[in-house]
Amino acid sequence: MQGVSQKGEDKVKTGTTTVGVKYNDGLVLATERRASMGYQVSSKNAKKVYEIEDGIGITTAGSVGDIQTVVRYMKAETNLFKYRKDRKMSPKAAASLMANILQGSKMLPYMGLFILGGYNQSTEEPEVYQLDPAGGVLGDDPYYATGSGSQVAYGLLEDLFEEGMDKDTAIGISLRAIKSASSRDIASGNGFSVMVVDESGCHVLDDKEVENYME
Repeated sequence: MQGVSQKGEDKVKTGTTTVGVKYNDGLVLATERRASMGYQVSSKNAKKVYEIEDGIGITTAGSVGDIQTVVRYMKAETNLFKYRKDRKMSPKAAASLMANILQGSKMLPYMGLFILGGYNQSTEEPEVYQLDPAGGVLGDDPYYATGSGSQVAYGLLEDLFEEGMDKDTAIGISLRAIKSASSRDIASGNGFSVMVVDESGCHVLDDKEVENYME
């Protein structure tokens, strides 16, 4: 996916695989790390999963510059909300906020696909949403995949996902989905980034933890 800024400048694109998977007490957001420009690998350690707010994270796929802009907007707006309301924004409200940001720029869209996941402290339930560049929101399914490797990832998720599974199982099938997509999609690869979101907030697994799950 090649994004063009409002100034007409070309940006680095990411042919990506990202997944968001709910489990009984939280959710997993996982991505690979390759960024590409055409047939060139421009980065082997691209950041594609972000903590937006304590207890809310997103995965990103698309034009790097556009994605980074949306992330900055989201962090600023959620911080303002917490300052003004003296409470954290719910995942559903954060999804609505992001949808409004994307919808407001649909004539010159931010070229990105997003999975937003968070833990709702009020309902004590994890929530996961998928958003497109025009601000469309999907939130009825327990898992989503985006990016150029998403078709392969969806195949694994459809086969392996089970309601009520635990955290370790959710991390395991998320990594399997990313790994399978990376083996078939030339724009995906170079390792994994994994964030676990639960009642205690967002926790990014280090490389050793990811390696243990892969084994």
